[in-house]
Amino acid sequence: MLEQLSFLQTNVNHSAGAQDLLLQSMAEWQVDLAVACEPYFVPPLPHWLGVLTRSGTAPPLSLIERGSGYVVVGWGEYVVVGTHFLRTRCVPRESPLGVGGSHRRADRQGVMVACVSDPVAPAERRRGYRVRNTVNTCTSTTGAATQLFASAINFLAATQCIIPERQRHYAGDHETYDFIIIGGGSAGSVVASRLSEIKKWNILLLEAGSEPPIESDIPYLGQYLFQSKYDWQYYTQNDGVKHQALKAGSVYWPRGKMLGGCSSMNGMIYVRGRDCDFQAWENAGNPNWTPENVNFYFKKAESLQDNELLKDPDIRDTYGYDGPQVINTFNITYREITEKVLESWDYIGFKRVADINAHGFNGLGISGILRSTAANGRRYSTYRSYLDPNRKRKNLKIVTNAFVTKVLITGNSHAYGVEVDIMKQKKTFYANFEVILSAGSVNTPQLLMLSGIGPAEHLLSKNISCIVNLPAVGRNLHDHSLIPIAIYGDDPGQENKEEKLFEVTKYMYNRTGLLAHNIITDISAFFSRNPDMAYPEFQSHLTVIRKNSQSIKNFFHNYQDDTQKSFIEFNTKKALYLFQFNLLHPLSRGSIYLKTSNPYDHPIINGNYFSEIRDLEATVDGIKMLTEIVNTPYFKSINAFVQRVNIPQCNKYDFKSDSYWQCYAINTCSTVYHPVGTAKMGPNPRDSVVNNFLKVYGVMRLRVIDASIMPSITSGNTNAPTIMIGEMGSDMIKAEYLSHY
Repeated sequence: MLEQLSFLQTNVNHSAGAQDLLLQSMAEWQVDLAVACEPYFVPPLPHWLGVLTRSGTAPPLSLIERGSGYVVVGWGEYVVVGTHFLRTRCVPRESPLGVGGSHRRADRQGVMVACVSDPVAPAERRRGYRVRNTVNTCTSTTGAATQLFASAINFLAATQCIIPERQRHYAGDHETYDFIIIGGGSAGSVVASRLSEIKKWNILLLEAGSEPPIESDIPYLGQYLFQSKYDWQYYTQNDGVKHQALKAGSVYWPRGKMLGGCSSMNGMIYVRGRDCDFQAWENAGNPNWTPENVNFYFKKAESLQDNELLKDPDIRDTYGYDGPQVINTFNITYREITEKVLESWDYIGFKRVADINAHGFNGLGISGILRSTAANGRRYSTYRSYLDPNRKRKNLKIVTNAFVTKVLITGNSHAYGVEVDIMKQKKTFYANFEVILSAGSVNTPQLLMLSGIGPAEHLLSKNISCIVNLPAVGRNLHDHSLIPIAIYGDDPGQENKEEKLFEVTKYMYNRTGLLAHNIITDISAFFSRNPDMAYPEFQSHLTVIRKNSQSIKNFFHNYQDDTQKSFIEFNTKKALYLFQFNLLHPLSRGSIYLKTSNPYDHPIINGNYFSEIRDLEATVDGIKMLTEIVNTPYFKSINAFVQRVNIPQCNKYDFKSDSYWQCYAINTCSTVYHPVGTAKMGPNPRDSVVNNFLKVYGVMRLRVIDASIMPSITSGNTNAPTIMIGEMGSDMIKAEYLSHY
């Protein structure tokens, strides 16, 4: 078993206690930890270095030579690890995994297996030592991964061990680099990787968060990063009218605060968008962003690894194969259910296609299995794909826990550096060529305004000197709204706890099973009201929740108690097909402005969803189209129905009427996490922030490369276009500076 567990081996740290020590070795994927509770788990390795035992009544502990260290295997109250010992515990016989033999007592002490580089301590030193940091490298965790794996393996180990999170104090100050990149997220990781390809350039990447924890690597566990320290945890402003079915009348906006940014915690869905999206960008006065140019940079980024898809010439010609960004298809564990839903979408006119990105949009709509930024049971964020493989480049300096508070700008409007808080110490860094903002659609406009670039009247109201009056900073905010459509049915049945634990074990064995894919399904439908449209108006994702699910509350925790109860109550006897409806091209526009001049205060986010009545009317039409799925053969066979949800503001309307759905959409609307447009690209500084080359108007040597530059949102999930923006923006910089220097 230990051989099969080799992919788990790493040195991970966690601040919560040593019950997490097993999982604290998974993030780097090299064997340093494993667990065993009975001989079944003991690998048939040829040599044993010795036997340890606490007393004559305890089963023996065995040492196995493994590389330069040792593995401790067996039962016992104390297990020696290097010069320290661990207190361990094993579970009773009744466990699904079963502790064998006569060891059935619930308080029976158990086993932990750990590889360390230290020799085993002498017998007289085997008592009285607490575990200290016996690992060489550390990666953090929110605790979700450790809890889940510990439940599956049924053990609790070393309860007093604390391994500190990796935080490096950066002593540098007043250093000069050629380029300074603010934000190591979806775009920033791309830019840092690409610019550091030029060996003569020195690159500094500043990231406010840390490295992603282990939960980021394991696809199913990405959900546990939300509302953790790896998330900026933004909320929209409550206007007292919309979102009233949500707690505090506010939409929770998660944003990744770690290397890889949102790509380290998102749904890993890879949707390019449609050519007409980028034709609209070109038509708006951005001639570089033609569909031809954009598709070139998509291909440059991509490494499609699905061998079955590569056999299709149309799909093979669509994607790139040699780029850094891994693209593949999830091996989902409930494919029989998603096949039924795809058949149902096809039945109502959303025709199934082999690949969403490769197939043109026609008819009422298309549907299919999505491509993902994951492979072999592991997330491939832009951090994993672009940054991590190149972090040892001598010309690339990556500083985490580095919160940039201001871009430094000269009196004649040249950006020349940044002020940054690194672990509560103020630092200043200088740029020879450019400062590049890749902080995302919330932080980028906030930092521009804090630096004196933005609407003059607003800046002065916050006692900030206006260096460049750019009214468009923070404006043009738009997002893909999410409306939850709950459809209940007889199948699938109740989730089986033992089977779920076995899925966890499968992941530990060969990175397959439930943990190897997303919590939502990997299928989607794109559709429009008019069969002659060249692009989709709507998108639907799907989450399948089995009967009487123990985790259903996680999907509705942001809703008011009565509304949450209304969603949940039917799940006790019915499975829930939760269709997440998205309006793809909203006309409504919101804004982001400063709350105060304090960079640590979150800005004021006005999502302004459905401020345009046409958005609301379109949403109602789209919901009616989507709910027709209950009339398809499969959904009829499971007695599917759309259930009225208890929303006090909407109870006066007839169920399924236009008025009901309008009220429902206004009050339940949240986000699918795709905010864009707050540093809009365009030809006119009166309504734009950056030009066709992503340079900030009115400021020399300052550029924005992230999703905030999108003039209009794309037809689908926005992570793929953000990666593309990083690729094209990097080449724009190379073309300019390599031709002059």
